[in-house]
Amino acid sequence: MSRDRTRPGDDALSDSERARRELEKRLRAALIEGEEPIPDEAEQEDDAPLPLTDRVEDAPEVLAEIAPVAVEVAPAATPVEAPAEPAPTPQSPAEPTPQAPAEPAPQAPAERIPQPNLWNRLARIPVDPARMERNLVITANRHDPAHAAFDVLRTRMIQAMRDKGWHRVGITSPTAGCGKSFTAINLAVSLSRLNDFRTVLLDFDLHRPGLSRILGLKDMPATADFLRGEIGAEDYLSTFAPNMLNIGDRLALGVNGRVEPFASELFANPRSAEVIARMQTDLQADLVLFDLPPALAMDDVLALRPHLDCVLIVVGGGETRARDMREVQSRLGEDMPILGVVMNKAEVDGSAGYSYGY
Repeated sequence: MSRDRTRPGDDALSDSERARRELEKRLRAALIEGEEPIPDEAEQEDDAPLPLTDRVEDAPEVLAEIAPVAVEVAPAATPVEAPAEPAPTPQSPAEPTPQAPAEPAPQAPAERIPQPNLWNRLARIPVDPARMERNLVITANRHDPAHAAFDVLRTRMIQAMRDKGWHRVGITSPTAGCGKSFTAINLAVSLSRLNDFRTVLLDFDLHRPGLSRILGLKDMPATADFLRGEIGAEDYLSTFAPNMLNIGDRLALGVNGRVEPFASELFANPRSAEVIARMQTDLQADLVLFDLPPALAMDDVLALRPHLDCVLIVVGGGETRARDMREVQSRLGEDMPILGVVMNKAEVDGSAGYSYGY
């Protein structure tokens, strides 16, 4: 008996065969519609849940989210010369592209501006004619004919200073008692009577202040505080109040009110140079006189050498010896100009007076 080879109906199929055919049908449908292929039955567990693509109605949305994007790679082309750029058409000027502001180049320190009105803020010293005469400020009341020697010294000194371009004069002596402070105050008072000429007299004999004693002043600021920058020129300097002796108000006085034991160290400090230079600029001083200690007594004058343009030496007639003068010159050095030598306590032509020489 021949066997019937016709395809049996679905009802005659076993459950596994029916499931296989169903999977094949879905696989074909998925391939046609772009759905994700369904794993082979052999790779699935019998009790595993169907994949999401088994839900045919949801398949397009799911595939749209997870399907990889195909990238088409074009074959390498033969290099072709780029076409020439067309000539630019005339256009309105383009606005400049804003740029970050450049950092300013470092500049030298600005030059200090003088403060001539500083003179009007200085403290005023009352003038006592009797005290001036008693303390031998002979150029104040001009009763002593020797005052003329200081006027001559004033004129010759200014001429020499202008010729050399100098502004700072140190006044010293070889030893104590020669009259250097007497010379300094008399010369300063004579200079104060010049119109449009500004003079500053500073008491830099910090071991034995002389100006406060001559002028009879107490409780004055300390020169050391000024040089250290603890007080300004406005608080340190003074000027004479209006008076009947015609002492001008363009003479500023730095009267030292306290002894300073470390004077030479203070003078050598670079800050002192800055303070003196600032004071001279602010006052627009034409001439600065420094009343210094005796040159042979200590090293203060040597420490002050860098601050000075020249030196005026006062010698005592009948007291100063030639070897003292030679020693002073040796200590000051050949590079320190000596503006002149003033001889104090000398008898000239049978009358008491004061001589000078260059």
